[in-house]
Amino acid sequence: MTSAPTTPLSAETLLAELHTRWLGRSLRLLAETTSTIDVAKQWLREGAPHGAVVIAERQTHGRGRAGRPWVSPPGGLWMSLVVEIDADKAGRLGLGLAVAAAEAVSQETGCELGLKWPNDLLLGGRKIGGVLGETEAAFGRVATAVLSLGLNVNLSVEDLPSELKDSAITLLDGTGERWSLPRLGARVLARFEAMWPALAGDDGGQVMGGWRKRDVLLGKEVSLEVGGNVLRGRARGIDAGGALILLAEGIERSIAAGEVLSVSEVQS
Repeated sequence: MTSAPTTPLSAETLLAELHTRWLGRSLRLLAETTSTIDVAKQWLREGAPHGAVVIAERQTHGRGRAGRPWVSPPGGLWMSLVVEIDADKAGRLGLGLAVAAAEAVSQETGCELGLKWPNDLLLGGRKIGGVLGETEAAFGRVATAVLSLGLNVNLSVEDLPSELKDSAITLLDGTGERWSLPRLGARVLARFEAMWPALAGDDGGQVMGGWRKRDVLLGKEVSLEVGGNVLRGRARGIDAGGALILLAEGIERSIAAGEVLSVSEVQS
């Protein structure tokens, strides 16, 4: 359903669609900023509460993983969240936001997104979005984190740099339709809040199950760059802390951070 696709993105239109108790109830929505991450971090220094959300219509210096630039013209969903969680569970936050975003897109558009560890959202094998999780402070057992989502919605790949046109996709290009950014943003926040008890709980089973359903690496042979070294093995899913489980030479290893270099089907 494409309800109100021309509704402008504003604090008023987003809040009208939002049905959460605490997530997004402290909200800053900006027409333009360098990066929602920058705004969220500054707000955090000023005392942003748990559940604060920053959304921008356009980012001039959006960034992705490893500090790479993230092109963020109008028409995308660019947001950052401030949350507090037990420090030992902070590693699963980015996975949770990715699952929430994938579920929200499915609910709103009917499109099923794939998830690629550590932070990519895919449509038809091409990148449609990504998530970041940065722990800003840890005091004893409690960590404060800034989570960010970038999702290509009502823009075209023609709006992106030429080097991304073969690897990226947008909802507009994938479906031929425009979608309500306020409604989609509200759905993402609602799904993430609904997932919070599992994220903050002891086993994270809901998060892991949601990821596993969409895991494009599961059972595949992958090459990873980890700390300057290349590891090869079979991806066996993720663990409760958000690490990739890699089976290599008969030994399972948990990879907390790395870069996927290649993916191939398992040869029988």
